[in-house]
Amino acid sequence: MIYILTATVVLLVLVLVFWKKGIQLIAEHKATKDLERHLFPNGDEQKQKVLKIMENITGNRFSESMLMDYFLKIKGLQIVNMNDPIDFWTRKYLMTPTKIRLNYFEQVKFYETFLNYPDDMKKIIIPSKEKEEDEKDTPLIFSEEALSKRFA
Repeated sequence: MIYILTATVVLLVLVLVFWKKGIQLIAEHKATKDLERHLFPNGDEQKQKVLKIMENITGNRFSESMLMDYFLKIKGLQIVNMNDPIDFWTRKYLMTPTKIRLNYFEQVKFYETFLNYPDDMKKIIIPSKEKEEDEKDTPLIFSEEALSKRFA
């Protein structure tokens, strides 16, 4: 009798541990594929550009997998309408906290950079050289009246 009770308790503990950790691993594996397909329609090249931008924002403090986890969860919550039916694994993955915590300034920079992602991605990654040259050639002319109003 004691063996059956011990086996039941051990089995119950193993089931609880698997439910806590194993389900999260399965959800992460299945949901990341789905989210990457939606967020990176151009493939791995686009993903690498996003990772490079995020590494610049964070100063290379985190690994690529942690940065990708943060990006997928934040942007995934923005592109997925929770009222529409989505699969269990994606919902489970998006409802877990991110693996990293960015400080305030990094968060602000992240949201400024990726606010309208993927529409603005071309503007962020490939800045227009013509625009930069035009800005350099434009002289800054301020009248004394405008300066006095601005700094008075």
